[in-house]
This record gives sequence, C-alpha cells and structure tokens, in this order.
Amino acid sequence: MKKLFFVLFCLPLTLLAQEGKTYITHTVAPKETLYSLGRQFNIHPKEIASFNNLDFNQGLTIGQVIKIPAKGTPAPHVPAPVAKINETPDEHVETGNPIYHVVQKKETLYAISQQYGKVPIADLKKWNHLSSDGVNEGVNLIVGYQKNKPGGNESKKEVKPEKQEPVAQVIEHKEEPQKKIEEPKNIQVAPTVPANTKNELAKADASTSAGFFKSAYHSSDKRSEETGIAGVFKSTSGWDDGKYYCLHNSAPANSIVKITNTSNNKVVYAKVLDVIPNLKQNEKIIIQLSNAAANALGAGEENFECIVNY
Repeated sequence: MKKLFFVLFCLPLTLLAQEGKTYITHTVAPKETLYSLGRQFNIHPKEIASFNNLDFNQGLTIGQVIKIPAKGTPAPHVPAPVAKINETPDEHVETGNPIYHVVQKKETLYAISQQYGKVPIADLKKWNHLSSDGVNEGVNLIVGYQKNKPGGNESKKEVKPEKQEPVAQVIEHKEEPQKKIEEPKNIQVAPTVPANTKNELAKADASTSAGFFKSAYHSSDKRSEETGIAGVFKSTSGWDDGKYYCLHNSAPANSIVKITNTSNNKVVYAKVLDVIPNLKQNEKIIIQLSNAAANALGAGEENFECIVNY
C-alpha cells in the first residue's frame, strides 16, 4: 500500500476513464520497457500493450504517454468480484500466509522468479523443498509470504489470471515446524583436516573453478558450437557455490553448456534456465550469463565475445 501511495504522489500520473475502465497515464522515462512498467504497476506487460493497442514486440519511446489500467477496476462479465493482492510478497520471510503460484505449461523456476519481483531461485527451491530446478505443470508453488495484519482473521484470497496470466493464491494455514533438510555429506573426508578448514577450502574451490556444473557437462555428449556475443544479467546465484546459470535459445532447459571467453580463454559451465527474452537489446547476443559467471570469465558487466559448446 505504501508503494502505491508513493507512485501516485511522485510520478506525473492522471486517473482517467476509458470505455468504462479506470486507468492511469504514465510518461515513459529512459530505459523503461513494457516489462519494467508491468513490475512497477503489478500488471502483466501484455495487458498494458493490449490496453494501448501497441505491438508487444516493439519497444517504447521516451516521452510516450502510456495508459495503465488501474488495479481494482472490475472486468466486464465477471459474475463475482475477485480479491486482489496489492502487497508484494516478502521473499525472505517464512512466516505469515504463503503466496502460491500454479505452475503453467513449460514454465521454469527462472520465469516464475521474474513474475514475482525476481525472487531468488534458491528461495523458491528452499520453500518448496525442491532438489532440482525442474517443476511440474499444475503444482502449487510457494513464491513468497504475506505478513498477517493484526485485528482479525483473513479470508482465503485468490488472484485469478486474465488471458492465461500467472495464478497466485494466498491460503491461511497453521504454521508447522519446518522439516530440517540434511546437507549432503562429503564422503571424502581426510581425518587429519579439521571440519572448519575443509568447508572453507570447498567454498573457495567452488568460487574459483569453472563452476559446479563442470562434471555434469563432461558426462554427456556435446555436438554444437557457436561463436558470438554474450550478454550479462544480474543474479544472486553462483557467487559462493559456483552454480552459474544462463539463457540460450537452442540448448534445452536444464542442460549444461560450456562458455569460453575468447579474450583470455577462461571457461565456465552454466545450466540453461530458459530462452533469451525477445527484446531489442538482446538481438545480437547468442547467450545471456549471470553476472557471477561473467565475473568468473573476467568479463565484468559488459558484453563480450565468446564460444558456446553444448
């Protein structure tokens, strides 16, 4: 609610009506896209494009006036009103009511993370007790927790999708003690090495090596090679454990690819999460890496020449 008031007072917005629907006008600022406006106003970018009769695949221009459908306006021909969730889930708090997302066909953890404020993939796996990055269609996936407000019980709320948009549910439940998940034990323990020293060495090795997925890459056959430009996206994964991730249009999801920086011949191995978003700035790149992987390749935050094997 605080975020909504901040937007209303600080941005040059005007509340208007169009064919019986209430909307807000927004002037496009530098570097803003349909995706960023969707995250800012908690609405699907395709709904913004449809409301403004825009081509979804074309970018926005600076100074362009966009109409944003106001949240809470009832859609036509709906027999009963549906409660809307205006608060962003607290991604890192595991108390209160969990917010559920029903997994759609071909959805990945990375795509779901982007829909809910870039929730870390590690948190999604922890909350749902997942041991891998794969999810099944139709599963209720916890994507965050909404803090309970004092002064009474909250009724069951549901956010229904419009035009196959993501579905989220907030369901009250009695808190149960979290089951402790045992960490995998390293069976190769030298008796003369203290446990604390061994953990520090393992952490350092993961962060300075070619990555956690190197062994998985060498265990399968590789037949394809591409040379081109690599882009970079920000992620919290890989900095400590060497688990690097990437986006690629040809390699299948959850497969492992090898990336070589042609300027210094440094190599990392990354797991494919999804395809590269169809945006103008991504037209000339063949792969998008997490910033931890780019850092391990000595490339920083800028695009760089690379070779991709998969």
